Amino acid sequence: MDEHDDPTYSPLRTALTVLLIILVPLVIGVFLANRLLPRPQIGVVRLSYDIGSLSTYEIAEQLRFARDNPSIKGVVVIINSPGGSAAFSEELFLDVLDTRRELPVVASIDLVAASGAYYMAAAANEIYAKPTSAVGSVGVIASLPGDVFIEENLLTTGPYKAFGGTRDGYVRQIERAKLAFLDAVQVGRGDRLTIDPQTLSRAEVYTGVQAMEFGLIDGLASSEAALRRAAELAGLRDFETVELYPLTFDTDFIPLAEVRYQPQPIDEARLWAAPTNLAPGLYYRYVEPSAGR
Repeated sequence: MDEHDDPTYSPLRTALTVLLIILVPLVIGVFLANRLLPRPQIGVVRLSYDIGSLSTYEIAEQLRFARDNPSIKGVVVIINSPGGSAAFSEELFLDVLDTRRELPVVASIDLVAASGAYYMAAAANEIYAKPTSAVGSVGVIASLPGDVFIEENLLTTGPYKAFGGTRDGYVRQIERAKLAFLDAVQVGRGDRLTIDPQTLSRAEVYTGVQAMEFGLIDGLASSEAALRRAAELAGLRDFETVELYPLTFDTDFIPLAEVRYQPQPIDEARLWAAPTNLAPGLYYRYVEPSAGR
């Protein structure tokens, strides 16, 4: 018997049945895929306040986590810092550079990225800031060593063993540190830099608008826009944002950490406070001049 002679035959019903057979598994597959397969992620790293041993360790570990985790496809570093230790600033520059070789890194300047903090940012693929962000201060702060003296009861195998060198020699070390900073900025920014090294070495702090004119940053954008730019550089259209601090340091309780973690609010008074009790050494740090200076 021809199927068209079957009184129960309905072309519409047959078409709907075929459609359901195709669509239902497809919908179920998409539904499960969104839940079983992890979405690509853009990781957020936050530098707040001075660059020292603790902050450097925390950021370096988060960057290492991003490099080692295949679900992390890009990183955004949100910066609120006047800089800090020269050696630790240089370490962060190299860590960001290492990360940049494996996945895109975008720096987002919030209130301030000055001195050593900008040193670190210079290693990113791209840098963005707010119009009134404080950017720059490419230079060095250091305290000169004391005068050389002779201690009769102190035996040393060289004339400068107890002091590290002469005061004029220390000045030359500071100059070398400044040149290393300038070189890092020129390498990181490349042809985008429009300010000449002599002007940059004056260690001025610029607004975000000025920094964009000088090529110190790539544009004016919010941190949210920086996240989207990192995803674009990573070739992502669909992604989720994750804070890397709780994932890096609270891995035994990731679900709970994701719920309870809130970024530390920025204390502007602390951010702009002049440093105290600094150990002798070189610092890439911006110190805001007081009103009377």
